[in-house]
Amino acid sequence: MKIKRNEPFRYTLKKPITGEFHLLKNDQRTPNGLMRIHNISPNGLAISTELKLPLHKSMKIVVEFSLIEGQEPLCIEGQLLHEKPVGPERLYGIRLNPSTTDRETIIAQVKQVAQLER
Repeated sequence: MKIKRNEPFRYTLKKPITGEFHLLKNDQRTPNGLMRIHNISPNGLAISTELKLPLHKSMKIVVEFSLIEGQEPLCIEGQLLHEKPVGPERLYGIRLNPSTTDRETIIAQVKQVAQLER
């Protein structure tokens, strides 16, 4: 997969990557939940979880994950956009609010994953 800088893309992982998340609303934090990342772009994720999550504009989600084993995990805030039931799990689309550094890290790690998955 060729990836050009500053060009939007979404990469679908051959094997979902596990991470954690928690929700924030009015400075209240939920316990961590487990998620599996199915696809990723510098500004968004598609995740699945067994938990039913609320789709409120005032609710924020904080995801923590690393695409490359042994790398420092990214911790990025975002917003849940949509939900789709898939068997016992639910698939959620998330719009991330990454820093420039986080965005560059995602792009670099996706390039590494794409090479490893060939």
